[in-house]
Amino acid sequence: MGTLKPHHRKNTLSQYNLLDYDATRTAGKYNIPTLEPVDHVPTKLQGFNYVLNKPNYSAGVHFFLDDYQFERVWKRPDFYIDKLADFDCVLTPDFSLYTDMPLAMQVWNVYRSRLIGQMMQNWGYTVIPTVSWSLKESYEFCFDGIPTKSIVAVSTIGIKKSKDRIKVWQDGMDAMIDKLKPKKILVYGGHIDYDYKGIEVYYFANDTTERMDKWEAEGQALE
Repeated sequence: MGTLKPHHRKNTLSQYNLLDYDATRTAGKYNIPTLEPVDHVPTKLQGFNYVLNKPNYSAGVHFFLDDYQFERVWKRPDFYIDKLADFDCVLTPDFSLYTDMPLAMQVWNVYRSRLIGQMMQNWGYTVIPTVSWSLKESYEFCFDGIPTKSIVAVSTIGIKKSKDRIKVWQDGMDAMIDKLKPKKILVYGGHIDYDYKGIEVYYFANDTTERMDKWEAEGQALE
């Protein structure tokens, strides 16, 4: 097997952000980058898609969006991480874990989320881990790299569309709480019937839904 020439190696390391990968700060079977614990609750969350054109620096930045809206953070991390410096805090990117997605892709998305989070912590930011999961097979890796007895963020967007989705979400919450024992949980996107077992929970409304409700109310007022 041949070896990469120096300039090819540098380009490869840069393309996959391996220059920022620290093998001494990983966890689990798949070497998922680890995050340091934090204890911070933002008063408001703003989507990453508004960071450049309508920033609210008093808010924390979330990535509970379609992946295409923040894939650029992985491709140009230094550029976009720099844009997050003045916000209250930042949640780690919520790269999707779909139930019909191959496990290899799910591991890759968990890895990317944690590495970007670790990079942001290296820059001195307050970083809150976003936790997501799919089916029970994902529990082997989807919680790796997240500190125990800390604070985490989860999303309920799209969960209420079916009983099956609710069940997957509830099972994953059970597994997450059992493994991470979080001190506090930020829940973005609305209430789901669930017993959080005495953990402090902070709810944040879906800002897209809020805007749609506002537009609808304004439209009715004009009629």
